[in-house]
Amino acid sequence: MKKFLPMVWLILIIIATSCNEIFEYSPYVIDFDDDEQNLTQKNISKLLSTEARDTLVIALTGDSHRFYDQSERLVNTLNQQYNIDFLIHTGDFADYGIPQQYQWGNLIFSKLNKPYFVVIGNHDLVSNGEDSYREMFGNLNFSFIYDSIKFIFINTNSREYEFNGRVPDLNWLEKDITPNETFEKVILVFHTPPFDSDFDSEMEKDFMQILLDAGNVLFTTHGHLHSFNLSDPYSNGIQFINTSSVEKDEFVLVKIILNEITIDVIDF
Repeated sequence: MKKFLPMVWLILIIIATSCNEIFEYSPYVIDFDDDEQNLTQKNISKLLSTEARDTLVIALTGDSHRFYDQSERLVNTLNQQYNIDFLIHTGDFADYGIPQQYQWGNLIFSKLNKPYFVVIGNHDLVSNGEDSYREMFGNLNFSFIYDSIKFIFINTNSREYEFNGRVPDLNWLEKDITPNETFEKVILVFHTPPFDSDFDSEMEKDFMQILLDAGNVLFTTHGHLHSFNLSDPYSNGIQFINTSSVEKDEFVLVKIILNEITIDVIDF
């Protein structure tokens, strides 16, 4: 028995010192590497370091959820066949807000040879997904100006906040969208469209009034509904582009030259 005890202690010591490699204590622990943090600002800096071209080319996608194979094919297609300026992801980057799902998504989209930007979706907010998004990307509401166009990304997932009257943040939007000398037009990006039941219906009218009063919206783009659609749902001249989910094996390519827009849906 005495000879057996040292062997037992040795085994216990080996297990104890290697626990970190054997076990993950929780799938909800956020432990992103430096190159997985603050990606929005990093991609803005990357984009602004390039000179704008005569034609601005933007790829639109969204609702990648758990469709990792399709996301890989999309990124490979864009890298090999299209000279885009950047990609906009209209949310639901993760499926259940789990940190590792954020990492899996970024592992794919970071292979894109151009910057990419993600607006938060309702699936991204599940569990501690909001904390994961903030750690990986940054603020839920953000904007930047490129080629005299302001790109505004806003959290519109009202249901995830129990329709508390604060999502979307209309005060922030009104200030950010108001025209000034630094930009001419606006492209507004969100996940849940204002006509959807997951958007706070009591805020829908005010949301749209802000866009109308600004008078500078080239178009809005959103996800959530998974299938491409181009419409003017309020018959007021503001176009809504519903991006295709990558599960449809297609993406939207937008080209802008002198505020003239062409929109194509492309299979990959």
